[in-house]
Amino acid sequence: MHRAENPVARFVIIAVLLLAVLLGAQALGQVSAPAGGVASTGRLIGQTSFAYMGGIRTFVAAVLWNRLDPIFHGYYSASFGKDFVVFLPTFRLVIALDPQFQQAYYTASYYLARSGRVDQGLALAREGVANNPTSGLLRANYIQVLELQNRVANRAEMLKQAQIGIGPTITYANIDDEFESLGVFRSIFATSGDTKTAGVLQGVQEALRAQGASPGAEREIPIPPIPAGKQ
Repeated sequence: MHRAENPVARFVIIAVLLLAVLLGAQALGQVSAPAGGVASTGRLIGQTSFAYMGGIRTFVAAVLWNRLDPIFHGYYSASFGKDFVVFLPTFRLVIALDPQFQQAYYTASYYLARSGRVDQGLALAREGVANNPTSGLLRANYIQVLELQNRVANRAEMLKQAQIGIGPTITYANIDDEFESLGVFRSIFATSGDTKTAGVLQGVQEALRAQGASPGAEREIPIPPIPAGKQ
C-alpha cells in the first residue's frame, strides 16, 4: 500500500541538503583563497568569497522559507502548542542565515508568544527590530508581542513603538504589510486617546485598500471606533 509522504520529513531532508550546499560553498571559498591574505589579490578574493557566501546564505534562507511557510501554515499554524516547536529550529536557522529576513521574525516571535513562551517571543521580536530598524512590519509585530505579554504594563513602550512606526524612515515590503502594520499602530493611538493620529492612519488604510491591499485577518487586533468629528 502506498503511504502518504510526511511533509515535515520531506522538509527536513530538503533543509539538510541545502545546508550541505551551504557548507560545501563555504569550504570552497576557504580553499580558493591564497595563503597569507596580505597581498591585494588575496584581499580581493577574500572579499569576493565573503560576498558570494552572503548570496548563498540568503538564497538558502529563502529556499528554506519557501518550503517551511506553506507546510507550517497548512498543517500547524492553528496550533499554538507543542506542534510549533517542531519548526522553531528552522525559523532560527533562517534568521541566522539572513538576519534581514523579516517574515521569519514576524511569524516565529508571535507564535512563540501565543504558545505561552512570551519571554522568548519578546526577545525574538526585539532582535528583529534591532536587525531591521526601518521595518514597519517588525515594529508592529513587537507591539503585538508586547500586548500579549501585558498590554497595561507595556502601554508606554507600545505607544513609543507606534510613534516610531509612523516615522519617515519606516519601510514596507508591500502594501499588505503596510496595511496590517498601520492597523496595529492605529489601535495603539486610538486606545491612548490620540484620535487625530488614529483617524489619519485610518485614511491611509482606506487608500491602501483602494489600491488593492488584501491583508489577512489572522492577527487583527480590535480598533476602537473614532467618534464623529474627531478624525
